[in-house]
Amino acid sequence: MPSQRGGPPYLVVRRVWAWNLEYEFSIIASLVDRFSYVAFDTEFPGFLYSTGRPHRLLPPSLRYALLKANVDEMELVQLGLTLFDAFGDLPDIGTGGRVGFVWEFNFREFDVRRDPQAPDSIDLLRSSGIDFDRLPLDGIDSGHFAALLYRSGLVAHCRFCRPLSARWIAFHGCYDFAYLIKVLGNGRPLPDTLEEFLGLTVDLKYMMRGCKGLSGGLESVASTLGVPRQAGKSHQAGSDSLVTYQVYLKMKQRFFNDRDAKVAWHRGIIYGLQAC
Repeated sequence: MPSQRGGPPYLVVRRVWAWNLEYEFSIIASLVDRFSYVAFDTEFPGFLYSTGRPHRLLPPSLRYALLKANVDEMELVQLGLTLFDAFGDLPDIGTGGRVGFVWEFNFREFDVRRDPQAPDSIDLLRSSGIDFDRLPLDGIDSGHFAALLYRSGLVAHCRFCRPLSARWIAFHGCYDFAYLIKVLGNGRPLPDTLEEFLGLTVDLKYMMRGCKGLSGGLESVASTLGVPRQAGKSHQAGSDSLVTYQVYLKMKQRFFNDRDAKVAWHRGIIYGLQAC
């Protein structure tokens, strides 16, 4: 199939709930041998803890302590996955390149009526289309999700549940990686130290440091690079994971001569933890 770097004509977010979880993972498992790059995004109920000091002035150990305190106490709302191959192609699932597919998983553990949350974040997510009333009824059990994610081959089981078998890419992804690791650890508290937390990761916000003209958040960077939002809405995990994938390809092509070896220098450093 020819490269989709220009993008297939149609992009579809496959929304996953408890009732179709196993079916969607059966599709993902059939794809991972080829599509071993994963751009992902999470949505969660905001931040409970912070300090009065600018984040960039905190030592990495304190940044991680704040992240751990927030993630240990709250639950994941959504996780978006965009799978792609070494050529930048998306799965077309038998459509001959006419449609590209990404996934958005909705979890049941967060209950807006009782669980810790930041009201402003909940208002933002609700205005972006997240149905908090539906989550406890139809959402995915995170333990079931974790078992299927391991079985799919996208992650390798290891001591600290770090993603190893695929290249996982996020934008300003410290909380994205943290919630992924919490889910893979069946809800257990995050590792005690930053060193235990790190895996085979690429954070586009850190990659941007050497990219002239790029600044701001995901939406701003996408606009600068000419990446339109082609499916879904901002602050929905599936759509944001798709934009993360598209931004990664553009950055790799424009600033890193389209070479994985140059991108590899940025692995294992997460913006907001080791760097700000």
